[in-house]
Amino acid sequence: MVTRSAVRQRGAIGLMAAITLGLALLFMLLVVDSGRLYLEQRKLQRIADMAALEAAGQYAVCTGTGPQATAIARTAATRNGHLPGDPLQASCGYMQTGANSTRAFTSDNARNEVIKVDVRHTVATSVAAGVFALVQNGNLPLTTTLHASAAAALPLPPQAMLRIRTTLASVNTQQSVLLDALLGALGSSTKLELLGWQGIASADINLLKYLDQLAIDLGVKVGDYDKVLSADATISKLLDAAVKVLQQSGAFADAATSLGKLSLGTANGTVLHLGELLDIQNGTAQAGLDTSIQLLQLVQGVIQLAASESAATADLPISVLGLVNGRVRIKVIEPQQISAVGDPSKDTLEVHTAQIRAMISLDLPLLTLLGNLLNDVLALAAPLTNIVNNLLSLNLGATLNSVVCLLGVPCDVISIKLLDTQVRIDIGLEAAEATTRLDPAASDTFSCSPKSIKALTRKSAVKLAVGKFDSPDAFFTQGTTAVKAVPLIDIGTQRCSKLLGLGGSTSCAARIPYAAGGIGIRVDSKVLGSGPVDLGLLFNGTSAPPNIGLPAAYLPMADTLVVSSLGDTLMGVHLEAYKPTVNSGLGQIMVLTAGLLDIVKNTLQPIIKGLLSNLLDPLINTLLKVLGIDLNNAEVGANLTCSGSRAQLIM
Repeated sequence: MVTRSAVRQRGAIGLMAAITLGLALLFMLLVVDSGRLYLEQRKLQRIADMAALEAAGQYAVCTGTGPQATAIARTAATRNGHLPGDPLQASCGYMQTGANSTRAFTSDNARNEVIKVDVRHTVATSVAAGVFALVQNGNLPLTTTLHASAAAALPLPPQAMLRIRTTLASVNTQQSVLLDALLGALGSSTKLELLGWQGIASADINLLKYLDQLAIDLGVKVGDYDKVLSADATISKLLDAAVKVLQQSGAFADAATSLGKLSLGTANGTVLHLGELLDIQNGTAQAGLDTSIQLLQLVQGVIQLAASESAATADLPISVLGLVNGRVRIKVIEPQQISAVGDPSKDTLEVHTAQIRAMISLDLPLLTLLGNLLNDVLALAAPLTNIVNNLLSLNLGATLNSVVCLLGVPCDVISIKLLDTQVRIDIGLEAAEATTRLDPAASDTFSCSPKSIKALTRKSAVKLAVGKFDSPDAFFTQGTTAVKAVPLIDIGTQRCSKLLGLGGSTSCAARIPYAAGGIGIRVDSKVLGSGPVDLGLLFNGTSAPPNIGLPAAYLPMADTLVVSSLGDTLMGVHLEAYKPTVNSGLGQIMVLTAGLLDIVKNTLQPIIKGLLSNLLDPLINTLLKVLGIDLNNAEVGANLTCSGSRAQLIM
């Protein structure tokens, strides 16, 4: 006998089975429906991908002449199953990295670095979407529009980066004082001193982040690097952008603090353009800028750029160079160009060190060191008398024993005197730039397989002059060509008579200094340089250029700019005889018999060379290195990134 409860339970089980079967059918419907939508979306995405790749691969444009992006994308989409009547839109632009390090497409019809394609396709509404729509507002759309987009970058050309490295790896006390003095010439009240400069010297900064931050600060569209490089900026603007980038990374907190002090203390309002320091060719991809440069080299370049645009010269403490009783002034003629980025197949990339003029004025007891010179000077009397007589139509006697004077007739005799007081001497130095570049017209400029780069290097001659300049302005505008001789020997005259009948007593009037002219000393040398010929520097094998973003491969330039000591490069001392001048200075040069002054020159040259060596070597060891110029060593750095020849999906 079956109880009533059992009969009831038998009905409940049947109901549950029916509900379970219904749910299974519903879930199966949802799975099939969702799968249908997924496959439709995948198909649409594939259509967008292929359309974007084909448009980018054919270097399509959105304006102007050339293959049009929309037409190429439509053809490619139709070939891959997109209906001719379905919406499709192609856009040109570039990728931009935001503050949160995410990339986003920025539309710009004038730039076709990236082609973005948007496609849409209408399908029947899914069951789930229909149920949701009924619950929400009771309306049941019969169709749903699917959307897909893809962005493809044009095939990237090879990207090369050149650098030139002669800057400081570390800063010592002398160099920090000189750096502070350079800033003082630009109106800065900041004294960073040793620790502050050391922090800057040890820091690197990402070039791409720096350019993007500077674009924000200058109100320029981020990613438009041509406008960033040409935009008007001040020292403070250029340094502030670097401070913000350092603060974002957090890795160089000390450097950011020091650089912030430097920026706040610099009130120079000179208009500057970053493009004079960084050579970034038009169309350079962001990947070509995602690399680091040394912060100190950037700061040096900014200071030099401001100094070159300013009329002021920098007055430096001469005691730092180990010298006394003098003054050091420098003028930056052209700032250094610290890096260049572009396509080596079409862009002429070039970097160079700074070009400066430095003038040292000193009070030296020069002639007190020349004890052996006196006898040599007196030996010049007789031959010089004949020369001066002929040039000046004088009737000079070489000595008081000449025939005229012995007759008791007053006569003019030559009186040669060696100057023995302190001499004001000027040392002028023109440090010309060392240059390296890539020549896109040459077939061996670069290779991607195997990777190699051939840079052309050139070092201009450094010019050195020792003598006197009429004024600092004469030197800073004309260079070493304005040097004049320093008076060394005074060729004066005296009117004397010798009375024979009175025991040969002599009577002379007061001596007239420089009445017959004088002899001056001048040094005008060209220090060793490579001349006008470009010398090749090949990066390959173990020195093959790594990709941009990695540390550069460095090679020394093909020859040495100068030897270890500037004093060793003095080509010789010039002694020149001059006609009389009213103001007792040195005027027009007299033409003397060859070899007349050799005896004096041979005595004088080693002493002058030894003296000047002690004065000139501090320029190498301290001053020029602070300016990013190392006369002993210049290194070239190279990077090369070779991309594929096909367009690539990037979003």
